[in-house]
Amino acid sequence: MEKFRDLIVNDIASAKLVIVGLPYDEGCSCGKGAALAPDMIRELSGFLPPYTMDGKSIESFKIYDYGNIYCEEIFHIGIEDEIKKVFDLNKFPLFIGGDHSVSIPIQKVFIDKVKACGKTPVIIHIDAHPDICDFYDESYFSHACPIMRAIENGYDTKNINLIGIRGFEKQEVEYFKKHPEINVYLSSEINNKGFEYIIKELKDKYNDSKYAIYLSYDIDANDPSFAPGTGTPEAFGLNSFKLMNFIKNIISDLNILAMDIVEISPPLDCNNITSWLALKTMYEVFDILNKKFVK
Repeated sequence: MEKFRDLIVNDIASAKLVIVGLPYDEGCSCGKGAALAPDMIRELSGFLPPYTMDGKSIESFKIYDYGNIYCEEIFHIGIEDEIKKVFDLNKFPLFIGGDHSVSIPIQKVFIDKVKACGKTPVIIHIDAHPDICDFYDESYFSHACPIMRAIENGYDTKNINLIGIRGFEKQEVEYFKKHPEINVYLSSEINNKGFEYIIKELKDKYNDSKYAIYLSYDIDANDPSFAPGTGTPEAFGLNSFKLMNFIKNIISDLNILAMDIVEISPPLDCNNITSWLALKTMYEVFDILNKKFVK
């Protein structure tokens, strides 16, 4: 069955978005299997008609499948070179991991391109975990380290926004004490207050074209009852419908120029619930991007 049926094109010039798989999970410290996510999502996409959950057609939103970028070491310079080629296509890139360490080279390429254009780079990191460890599981390139590596690569701590957080390492707690300017939105606060205050704060701060935003979406931000197929499920998480609407809202109104979806582990899933969640969220994102691109 055709992958991304009625959406996929072979001519990249006619595409609005490029999908890139990063089948890598050697940065994962707990349950593995995220390396299988890109191809699983492609397989399931053949069964999904090109409509939103409300029955709106997204058939006019054409996408190009770049294929997978493979690497033995996620921090090897070779993968950055390949990611640069993706950004040079000047299409909206959607990267499918893979564990969260795949964000490290992507965000490195992103900041270099953004600064070359004179814009201010921003990260919105949706996750159960801060991922701001310096060294974890005998590695500086663990899936627990991408935000720390991003800061080392030049992202300003005041433009780091962590959403859905509820699982901390001691070194992260200590780092936050020294850097209160980092915007940490706890899962407990969101579940009590909703997303509206976060949306307002992000729009008040970043609703300006001078900002270029990278959106990183770890599926474990959702409560495990919505997304069981992930290597580090964390209790007391977010409602998948409300989180999806939050993602749609910020993509609609902010200058988000690249996105990843990571930490989906098909072997740990139940009836592909988590892969389907990621795929259905992608189609809602396609609808929002389609509206933006025709403005």
